[in-house]
Amino acid sequence: MIEAAVQKRFGQFLLDAAVSDGGFICVAGRNGSGKTTLLRIVAGLTKPDGGRVKVNGKDVTGMPLERRGVVMVTPESCIPSMREDEHLRWGAKLKGVEVGGERLRAVKESLGIDFQGKVGKLSLGMRERVSLGTALLSGPAGILVDEAFSNLHEREGFIAAYRKLAAEAGIDVVFSTQDESDGRLADHLYVMEDGRATRRF
Repeated sequence: MIEAAVQKRFGQFLLDAAVSDGGFICVAGRNGSGKTTLLRIVAGLTKPDGGRVKVNGKDVTGMPLERRGVVMVTPESCIPSMREDEHLRWGAKLKGVEVGGERLRAVKESLGIDFQGKVGKLSLGMRERVSLGTALLSGPAGILVDEAFSNLHEREGFIAAYRKLAAEAGIDVVFSTQDESDGRLADHLYVMEDGRATRRF
């Protein structure tokens, strides 16, 4: 369960938004509506002016990002110098968790990761698949996906596979998009407008 009720002001813009759900959550809105700021606050990358963030009932508002139990993935999240299998295991390795070969193969197959070599040599969409797989295999409580589904080939199939893997692992996912119709791919939809979030379902 990801719970956030936070405020943040940047000049004339005020974010005053609340999200409280588990599962696969879509946050939709135009550029400048506050989606990225909200996710960055949940991740611990931006400090709110006020409010609280909870992950699975635990107040993480003042915690450093490495202790919050959430991972944020953006289109720029990959480590280009790593080879893809090393990259996929990297997040888990930081936590002292070993990812077995069978688990690695299953996730790669589900997410369409079928290449070898350094991640930096891949297309943007393929790099994002590796980054998203890395986040999943690290076993966090929540994954925050900021526009990183947008550049994928056959994205609806990928999102369905990612949703299934996350549910099986007990990981909540919040993903942002500019396309409100992406809500059909989620358990819950929030629409952001002028810094406020409206829960549609």
